[in-house]
Amino acid sequence: MTGASGFVGGAVVSRLLDRGHEVLALSRRPVPARPGLEHRRWDLTGGVLPDPPPVDVVVHAAAHVDEWDPWAVHEAVTLGGTRAVLETWRGARVVLVSSCSVYPLRAPVRPRHVFTEDVPVTTRHLSAYSRAKAEQERLVLGRQGSIVLRPHAVHGPGDPTLLPRLERARRRGRLLCPGSADTLVHLTDVRLLAEAAVAASESVCGTTVLNVADARALPLSEVAAGVAAANCWPERPLLIGAGLAWTTALALEATARLTRASTPPLLTAYAVSHLAVTRVFDTTRLRQRLGVEPGLTDLSRWRHEPRRPASGDSYD
Repeated sequence: MTGASGFVGGAVVSRLLDRGHEVLALSRRPVPARPGLEHRRWDLTGGVLPDPPPVDVVVHAAAHVDEWDPWAVHEAVTLGGTRAVLETWRGARVVLVSSCSVYPLRAPVRPRHVFTEDVPVTTRHLSAYSRAKAEQERLVLGRQGSIVLRPHAVHGPGDPTLLPRLERARRRGRLLCPGSADTLVHLTDVRLLAEAAVAASESVCGTTVLNVADARALPLSEVAAGVAAANCWPERPLLIGAGLAWTTALALEATARLTRASTPPLLTAYAVSHLAVTRVFDTTRLRQRLGVEPGLTDLSRWRHEPRRPASGDSYD
């Protein structure tokens, strides 16, 4: 398991151990000791893992996740790291945790907000992150028997990405959310993603790509209110509309790049694509091929739980 100390990786490791598997956890940060678990520190940018033990399956969740960082960083970590994984275990099947961000904003056929796995990967990426994930998929799918999982907006206790951005959007008694009240947001519970990763590890269903998302998409107004309630935020949601959200994000990004800001602006095009654009991800293939049945979104679990990052860590 690469990225074992991360939000997703930690959930997958726990699920694998609960299922009785022996797990080799790989990450730059330590992980809690448990029976059946061996941890080794591995910086993927350093190349092949020395003296690797034999494994049956590699669940690959490690990647650089900050979309604001330059392409060179994503190329070194996400792509270079994936090449190191494939070279280290040449005979193992790979289960890749990818992202629905590789899809375009609209499907090519109607209904244009519904995405099956047959929708081609976009060629107009909104961030270096989505571009790197698309290239990472191409590398992994070149190995026979590999499975690519595509979640969207993974949520749950300790989410280090989307929830902190929503928290930053609290302003003067309002929770600013990009999008309209009826915009549908399709989330992925981290427990569902862990279940899918374990099922993919245990299954031999051939080389395939699978969407992983909760049972149904929710209106943005319901998501905003649910997240605020789960975290006891007193601010009331204020939905600013997709048009204004896109305009604001593009303006903020342009200003940040001109000033060479080291951190992303409050609103980015990538973030807008997650919350202000209706996209529903078909999970028929997930249910048919892995027997994994998505559940309804439980927003009460999407709470802030501070993590203590190790010095210098930017990916898991």
